[in-house]
Amino acid sequence: MGYPRTAVRGLATLIGLLLLAGCIRPSFGGGDAPPAPVGAGQLSEDQVRMALPRDDQLPEGIEVDDDQTGSEAEASDEATAYPASCLDVRLAGTAGKALKDHRTARVKKSFVGEEGGSVSVTVSSYDQPVPAQLFDDAGAAQSQCGTFQLIDESGTSSWKLDQVTFPQIGDRTYSTRVQSTTEGDIFKGGVVQIAGASRGHNLVYVVYASGPRSDYDPTAVETLTKATIDNLDAL
Repeated sequence: MGYPRTAVRGLATLIGLLLLAGCIRPSFGGGDAPPAPVGAGQLSEDQVRMALPRDDQLPEGIEVDDDQTGSEAEASDEATAYPASCLDVRLAGTAGKALKDHRTARVKKSFVGEEGGSVSVTVSSYDQPVPAQLFDDAGAAQSQCGTFQLIDESGTSSWKLDQVTFPQIGDRTYSTRVQSTTEGDIFKGGVVQIAGASRGHNLVYVVYASGPRSDYDPTAVETLTKATIDNLDAL
């Protein structure tokens, strides 16, 4: 038994109105889920570069360091720590090293503070999602590394860890701050804040170093991390 044409037209109109109002989600062919956002997938180097903070997104008092931007140098995998698990404080432990094998693109941008200090923002893309283990290990290290030593190509340095309050940004987020306690070092009393945030296959890594005579802005890392995740989401 059919339906009057007026009823069919009325039903079609109702469905259209419900779709516009968001009451019914449109189905995709074959029951497939909608495609993942571009910024959560594996990205090219050009796409990764587009995610870096723009000049209009910078915190007050922070500007681009043209002398350092574009430098792709990174910490050596030969670095160790005592206790060893404290490498996870800077996302450079076992999970971090394993993730490097899956990296397909990496771009870094450097900044400098008007009153001293330096900041770098690195965005890396991988052929797999950034694993939760990277953040789980970092969180566990915070409870084990109140004080620790870092041994790298520059020698041995001593650090004291300070936990910081940091909002959820991206899929997973981590941040901590360490203070230099190395005797005889001109950086003694200075701080380094680290933040990592993931979005699908991509990792945002922010490092802010502020010496004892620099003006440390505790909100700068959050601002730069959020700007970069927002830029990934906008791709």
